[in-house]
Amino acid sequence: MPGTRGVYFVANDRVLELATVFLNSFRSNNPDIPLRLIPFDDNHQRIAALAERYGFDIWADGELLARCDEMSLSFHDRPKGHFRKLAAWDGEFDEFLYIDSDTAVLQNIDFVFDRLDGYGFLTATSNLPGRAWKDSIEESGILTPEQYGYRANTGFVASRKGALTFPGITAALPAARKVAPHMKLGYEQPFLNYLMVTSGHRYTSLHHLRTTTGDQSIPAEVFAWTPGIEAKDGGIVHPAVPPTLLVHWTEPVKPTQQDPKEVPLYDLWCYYRDLRATT
Repeated sequence: MPGTRGVYFVANDRVLELATVFLNSFRSNNPDIPLRLIPFDDNHQRIAALAERYGFDIWADGELLARCDEMSLSFHDRPKGHFRKLAAWDGEFDEFLYIDSDTAVLQNIDFVFDRLDGYGFLTATSNLPGRAWKDSIEESGILTPEQYGYRANTGFVASRKGALTFPGITAALPAARKVAPHMKLGYEQPFLNYLMVTSGHRYTSLHHLRTTTGDQSIPAEVFAWTPGIEAKDGGIVHPAVPPTLLVHWTEPVKPTQQDPKEVPLYDLWCYYRDLRATT
């Protein structure tokens, strides 16, 4: 019998408008796949109230989320809810996607699971400079060039239950702390990169597959702040190739930012923010 598949996202009420963009866009293109909210913190009552409308349920294991919070204290001086995405590897779904809530999903994501075959981890974007690691990682001798060269954006990760385990993550912490001086410690991204490339499982990305095979039909993650990106009617019209799988803002869009000049791809953001308000 095939294993279960589903999607996790992390959010709280502070990013309610962004999460609404995510939910409207995701459900427009993925009406049936199971979807589960992992609360960023205890402040998630308003977004939880949307569960019936958008067909998602809410992660219930508070003890596991508390362990994620504790793990974040190995790298930060206060708990960071971004580390709660690590719970996905101990969740219900045998195969899953984790998607950041500051994202508009513009296509059906079923094909991603087919691409996952043969890999433990599949991200949308990787092998780009400036992510996860400081330049000093190259001279440290701690990771191989292939490992630190992966440099994946962890806002979109496909994987399998058990590819990471909490005992394994806990065991990796002492070594990861030694690598911390070479990490760009914004949130969980460098730590999760470290876990993926030292897991023993194969890893890749849609970006890497597209650039190494030349297959321009493999859709792309687009960062909203990239110059020259143009959107119309809820989709990206330039560039048209490769097709756009998701638009990632990576920075919060604040309710006070109503000037289109202040919000990249503002029209696209408004399109999906307001999509179900009038239906």
